[in-house]
Amino acid sequence: MTLSQEAPSRATGLAMLVALITTSFVTVVVNVQMYSARWKFAAFYPEKAADRPSTISESIADPRIGEPFADWLLLSAPLLFVGVTCLIVSTWWALKLGGQVTVKITLVTWVLITLQAMASVGMVILSQYRFPDFRDQHMAGSYLFFFSQAFVVVAGEILSRAYAGLGAEGQVAGRIWSPRFARWRRTFVWVPIVLGLVYLCLFLGKGYAPEALRYEVYWAYVSTELFLLSSFLFYMMSYAPDMWRVWKRGRVGYSSLEAS
Repeated sequence: MTLSQEAPSRATGLAMLVALITTSFVTVVVNVQMYSARWKFAAFYPEKAADRPSTISESIADPRIGEPFADWLLLSAPLLFVGVTCLIVSTWWALKLGGQVTVKITLVTWVLITLQAMASVGMVILSQYRFPDFRDQHMAGSYLFFFSQAFVVVAGEILSRAYAGLGAEGQVAGRIWSPRFARWRRTFVWVPIVLGLVYLCLFLGKGYAPEALRYEVYWAYVSTELFLLSSFLFYMMSYAPDMWRVWKRGRVGYSSLEAS
């Protein structure tokens, strides 16, 4: 078997490059916007921050913070969908051409794409409709984004394990998503899972904290919110080594084919 036959196709490599660029961009932008929103709110309202830390939703209620936040998320939401779609669909298509695709992988692939579309819509809604005038719409968008993106992580992990179980790195699935990186993701996925459980406990229990600990509990709650949302994005970026490797191997394979 020649190098060009072993390597992923040029189209698969290009799709992975698009996925790498878009998901990296969104990860950086969304994290910068989330954390800076909190910092800016604390700087604008030091008395309020000293009394109680703000959530992201409360922070972006100030138009000075919320309007640029909305602009960046309006750009990031479709890019996130494009990136995840390129990653997932190009992998599924390469597997289909190699004769390794299964009903389970096909079903989870399209469920994941649907969930990511819902999460991206949620991003747009929560950023465009903000406190105090659009509280209900904002909360609907927040819940849509939060739960959809959480289940994207779950579906991504199911797919990652399914691909790793199809064979070694020399087979089609292994040449697209490395079983070695899949093993690393099996450990990392516990980060958003644990953070999600902690966040849920703090969300439900923050109102029952003793008065002496009320500030500390609320600080833990709003901080966990940031860390959890970041973990969703960083889990997605755990596929970056695979994206990079497939793009590089696709270029090498295509060049080898052209030279033959």
